[in-house]
Amino acid sequence: MKNSILIFFLFFSSACLQAQIKTNTYEHSKEDANNCVECHDMGKNKKFFHIPVKMGSCNNCHSFYNNNDKLLRMENGPNLCVFCHTSKEVLLQEDKNVHPPVKQSCTGCHDPHSGDIQYRLKADKRKDLCLGCHTEKVQWIKNSKNKHGAIDLADGGCFGCHDPHGTSRPNMLRVDSTKELCLSCHNETLKRDEDGKTLLNMAEHLKNNDKWHGPIIAGDCTSCHNPHGSNNPRMLRGKYPEKSTTKFKEEKYLCFSCHDSEKITQKFTTTFTKFRDKNKNLHTLHVQKSSIACGTCHDFHAVKDDIPLIKQKTNFGRAKFNLKYLKTPDGGSCNPICHQKKEYKRGDTPKP
Repeated sequence: MKNSILIFFLFFSSACLQAQIKTNTYEHSKEDANNCVECHDMGKNKKFFHIPVKMGSCNNCHSFYNNNDKLLRMENGPNLCVFCHTSKEVLLQEDKNVHPPVKQSCTGCHDPHSGDIQYRLKADKRKDLCLGCHTEKVQWIKNSKNKHGAIDLADGGCFGCHDPHGTSRPNMLRVDSTKELCLSCHNETLKRDEDGKTLLNMAEHLKNNDKWHGPIIAGDCTSCHNPHGSNNPRMLRGKYPEKSTTKFKEEKYLCFSCHDSEKITQKFTTTFTKFRDKNKNLHTLHVQKSSIACGTCHDFHAVKDDIPLIKQKTNFGRAKFNLKYLKTPDGGSCNPICHQKKEYKRGDTPKP
């Protein structure tokens, strides 16, 4: 009789356990979870820990009776993480530009247990983490003659401009336009590391000068500048003369990626430029014949008075002076130190 009762008890207990395993309702206590560290190194000497690890709640993410990879309660992917990190679930569902690794698995960038870097990142967030995948940027950033200082800022780097999870904006930018992003740093006078030269407080410059260059109006600084660095001056996307005088060649000027080079090359015209005396092209006279660079007379960002973005003051060689430019309905005049006051008239102003 006793043997029959014992056999029944063992059979009943086994059946109950199998049912618990089958329905995955069996839960381990914190004390059971603490046994994990007897075999698995959770990084006890690390600086940062995932909260479930710190609490000894391994069973929040793992179930001993699942047969998938690493005994996870869900398949390896973002779904397990967003069960707690709900804001990222909203991102996955609603944002247009989600970082591909986020869709695949959060553990590509984060260690799910512990780490020495905040957020348990697998590499320095300033750039090393990103460059582990974006290998095309490694040599570009390393070898660029003119580097963007923001990439190496302690509180900047790639994360300073891009959200690593995703946004509704192109290129996962943190704000709506590159202009807004650039002005979040270029709102004070900055000094370049490579040569010690100061950079203009661009936010103040644009505030005080409300006639803007087209890319500024469009809010796109990156149409002219490469934010990751460049071998061209001022991190420009194309070539531009580094001196105020240079022999004119179209390929030397980034300007002509938008503007017609005929503004310079057509000696006589009534269509390509308004800077002409009747049909004599004065751009040809200044830029092609006298080898004066565009930026000697034009401000590439903004001016006070009016288009065509003529500077009030300029540098030419070692000289600094006022252009004394005046615009008229039919032309204009200037009186710089390089020549006496000269006027030009197009002769095509419609009569009232």
